[in-house]
Amino acid sequence: MRIPIGNFGNAIPQAAPAPRVPGGAGRGAEALQKAASGLVDSIESGVVEEKRLAKEQEENQQALDRAKAANAVLDREIEVDAIGKDIERRVASGEIHYDKAHEQYKNKVFELKSPETTGFDPVTAEKLSKGMKQVDFKGSGNIDGLVAKAKTADFRSQTDGILDKLGKKAGLPGADMEGVAAQIDAMDNIGRQAYGAGWDKRKQDWKDNTWDAQLTQQAMGVRDSLDGIKTLQKEITQGSYADKLDSGRRNSLVAKLDGYRTSLIQRNEAAAARAAREQEMRLKKAEAEFNTFQGMADKGTTLSPEYVDRAVQMTAGTPYQAGIKAIAKQAQETGGIAAQPIRNQEAALTQIDTLIAKQGRTPELDKRREQIANVLHSSQTDVTENGLRAGLERGVITELAPIDISTPQAFAASISKRVSQAETVGQWAGKAVSPLDATEAAGIRSMLDAMPAKQKSQAIATISHSLGTKASVAVSEQLYLQDRPTALAFSAGSDFTTAGRYTSELILKGATAIKDGTVIRDEKKVTGWKASIAAELDDLNIANEAIKTQLKESSYYISAGLASEAGGVASISDIRQAVRLAINGEIIEHNGKKLPLPPGVDEGRFLVRLQDIGASQVLRQAPDGMVRVAGVEMPAADFATSIPAQELLAVGEGRYVVIVKGRPVTDASGKKIIIKVK
Repeated sequence: MRIPIGNFGNAIPQAAPAPRVPGGAGRGAEALQKAASGLVDSIESGVVEEKRLAKEQEENQQALDRAKAANAVLDREIEVDAIGKDIERRVASGEIHYDKAHEQYKNKVFELKSPETTGFDPVTAEKLSKGMKQVDFKGSGNIDGLVAKAKTADFRSQTDGILDKLGKKAGLPGADMEGVAAQIDAMDNIGRQAYGAGWDKRKQDWKDNTWDAQLTQQAMGVRDSLDGIKTLQKEITQGSYADKLDSGRRNSLVAKLDGYRTSLIQRNEAAAARAAREQEMRLKKAEAEFNTFQGMADKGTTLSPEYVDRAVQMTAGTPYQAGIKAIAKQAQETGGIAAQPIRNQEAALTQIDTLIAKQGRTPELDKRREQIANVLHSSQTDVTENGLRAGLERGVITELAPIDISTPQAFAASISKRVSQAETVGQWAGKAVSPLDATEAAGIRSMLDAMPAKQKSQAIATISHSLGTKASVAVSEQLYLQDRPTALAFSAGSDFTTAGRYTSELILKGATAIKDGTVIRDEKKVTGWKASIAAELDDLNIANEAIKTQLKESSYYISAGLASEAGGVASISDIRQAVRLAINGEIIEHNGKKLPLPPGVDEGRFLVRLQDIGASQVLRQAPDGMVRVAGVEMPAADFATSIPAQELLAVGEGRYVVIVKGRPVTDASGKKIIIKVK
């Protein structure tokens, strides 16, 4: 190529000769040369930029293709996952069998649209193809797992169905357990398909549980037979069943049979005890009927045939039917310890202690002692907390007669049968028992608390009269810890003051006055109310210190009641009157001891009646005619003449024990001789 150079001529390009210029023009040429060089650099930079842009565009397109390929793989994953879940759902619902799952999967995947790969570079296209295959392969693997799971579940369902049916078969009485066990062993193939390596343990557990159920059923069948229990226990521990249970199940079943045996023994003992108590009641009724019959016969009057027939019938099956003169005592009960009277329980404990003292301790004796001691402690505790319920729980009585505590009158009308039941329990307990359980006692308190003192005392008198003295005292003891004034009011019962009102009214009025602060109490140690009351009662010769404490408390409340009616102050005479109202009688000095007198008896009358006590009253308590006085035997008749000169100890209203040289006079067995002065 030629380049025009002027003069319209042509020449081959060559380097132009350096111009010759004056010295100052050199700098201009240098500038021109730099400009030319810059133009060349600019052209080269443009070419580089164009290449960079082209490369960047190519890389962007590749990135876009890869993203499309990745999205296509993800879409495939979602579609394949949806196919797998749908097949799983249909297999679970039974719409298709799990054997058809792979076929369904392949058909559904085949229907999926393949992604467009035109224009993708070979690497991206290859990755897309591999990704799609991996997704399909993974989905097929999931179907494998689904099929395996469904197949295992199918085998387990079949296996469990067989086990269930065999279990029901084994549960039938007299089932062929060995035959059932053989059928279970024949299931090893299907069992291992269902449970794999866990089949052997499941099979053994099934056998253990089935044998346990079968033997438990047998235990239930023999629980009412001591011989049956003993035989089955021996078979389980030493006989044909010894290898059928593991040690834990065997010990548990043996313990259950022990429990059945204990329960059966206790039920038999309780039944025997009830039978003995019923026999005792029959004997008592027969005794009463015989005594009445004998008394009427002694009058010399003609007895009606109807009455004779009735007396014979009432004494049927007893010694009294044949007219035996001596009264046979009831044979000692042979029932369970808890059902026996508490005194018998105490005697049983004493017998064990005596045996230990003589022979020494053994584990068996210690265990028996602990059992009896626990029963005795429980009986004593329960009697203290709720005597009536304690008797009911132990079968002393078999029911609680209903009572009405809505009003005092309703209570009085409904309590008689309950009082009789309380007396029966009292015979078992060896002490007076309240005819109310704890809840009923609380109900009585609630009913009474709503009344003013006068009305409340009248209600208490009505209730006490229906209960009788012994039951009233028992109710008082029951209420003592919760409400002392009300308890002491029950102790006073229907006692009257000299003013013709109930003593309990003053007790209740005094308690209210003390609580409200409307009386001026004198608490001086020497001259105060309590000190004055103590001076009257501390030396009182009564056997029960708890009674003395209650007398002091009653006297204190009565003093406050009298004070509330006298301007808030109690005089010495008021306090002395309060003490006598609490005692419901006079206090005298007799042979150096302070004694309470029975109601309505003054000192002169007391001494006269004491002189009139004859030998017959003592002889009734000493059938052999002898008593022990200070440890020495003497005839009861001789002792009777000495009673007025002896020290007396009050043990009840108008009842005294004779004390000689600090020791009570007793019969030959050690039972105290009690004289009654009324």
